[in-house]
Amino acid sequence: MQFRFFGKKFLLVAMLSIGSAVSTLGATAANSATQAKPAAFDFTVVSASKDATRPRSSEGSDTVFLVNGVEGRTLILVRGKTYTFNIDTGVRHDFYITTDPAGGGTGALTEGVTGNFTHMGVVTFKPTATTPDVLYYQCRNHKYAGGQINIVNPGKEDKIMIAKPVAAPTAKVTKTIDKVDLKQKLDFANMTINKSNAATRIAASTNAEAKAKLKDAQAMLAAGQSAFNAGNLALAEIKIDEATKLMGEAARLVPSEFVLGKAKARYEELLQGIKRLETAFAQNYETISKEPGAKNLQPLDDPKIRKSKDAAKALFTEGKYDKANEILNSLQDEVIIALNKLLANRTISYEMKFETVEQEYQYELARYIHFEELIPLAIEQKQPTRNLLSLMESHVNKGKEKRDQAAADAKQKNFAAALEKIKAASDDIESGLQVIGVRY
Repeated sequence: MQFRFFGKKFLLVAMLSIGSAVSTLGATAANSATQAKPAAFDFTVVSASKDATRPRSSEGSDTVFLVNGVEGRTLILVRGKTYTFNIDTGVRHDFYITTDPAGGGTGALTEGVTGNFTHMGVVTFKPTATTPDVLYYQCRNHKYAGGQINIVNPGKEDKIMIAKPVAAPTAKVTKTIDKVDLKQKLDFANMTINKSNAATRIAASTNAEAKAKLKDAQAMLAAGQSAFNAGNLALAEIKIDEATKLMGEAARLVPSEFVLGKAKARYEELLQGIKRLETAFAQNYETISKEPGAKNLQPLDDPKIRKSKDAAKALFTEGKYDKANEILNSLQDEVIIALNKLLANRTISYEMKFETVEQEYQYELARYIHFEELIPLAIEQKQPTRNLLSLMESHVNKGKEKRDQAAADAKQKNFAAALEKIKAASDDIESGLQVIGVRY
């Protein structure tokens, strides 16, 4: 008897192309010319509180991203051009480019993007021929904080009509400042800037920039105290806010042991993740290179990988953990992209022939095992929420039960029943992976 089976591509990393969303910020020359921008960057992105002019002002967080001064600005980027974004959106407002119109951390784009998920730093983006036509820039932790990005071919910038940015209200608004509330704000700023563990840590550090910012914060706070004593509450509030901002910048330059511990742990996680991806690439490269029809296979650029790792290690040794992790994050993205390109050289649908049901069962069992091996890597890359992880595990556990039942049938030589159960087990695993965003 002959059985014919059209198999799916199921190798480990094939499914990580999943969710590689695309994202970036950009604007037409005409659009961006309406606002001044720093010469070193195409766009500057900050955060603020939403106002009534903001689309979806009642949805998601009350935080909104301003691009070159405009809330939720619609951007237009040209394929093949590289754009730079100066990000200073504040802690817990990590900027990233995504295919998800709501954001919230899903659908992050990797191809062409460097620096995603940062609240302070630089993000670069170069749209390619395969970049989706519509993307979004959003916040990792909050929904509907950003806006839309349109990707166009060169010369087509003026073919997309976008709404003109709504100018901020010109009417002068008089703000009433409560003296009691401002006094509490002043006391809190004084405690943070002059008496906190962070202030002590900065003063004891060797970071000259952080010490200078702390000194400026203390001087600004003193000016705020003087204005408060003189009854000039408006000026006092401005000075207190500026002092607090300077203190925050100083504290980020000399992070606490807790923050350092997290950064160090992330460094090790990234190194191990890259190592696993390199191993997966090597195994798949060896397999695919032997298959009929394999062509144009590109090996990993090992010298470049070593150079990036060495650069990250040097920064880590200097205590610049965030910078080191930025390099490793980008490197991890590059290896994932290379792996997906490698797997794209495989024939996705191919014919297999089995002489017996037992042979087909053994093939399906191997397919199940491949899916099961993918789970830890998929979790690491997708970082699902606790609820999604729980839902995924329920599917995986069902699959494992069916796998055990299939093994029992196979032990009794009942391969027809074992085959149906192991196929169902693979389907359960696939469903679980899809729950956390894995597509293939």
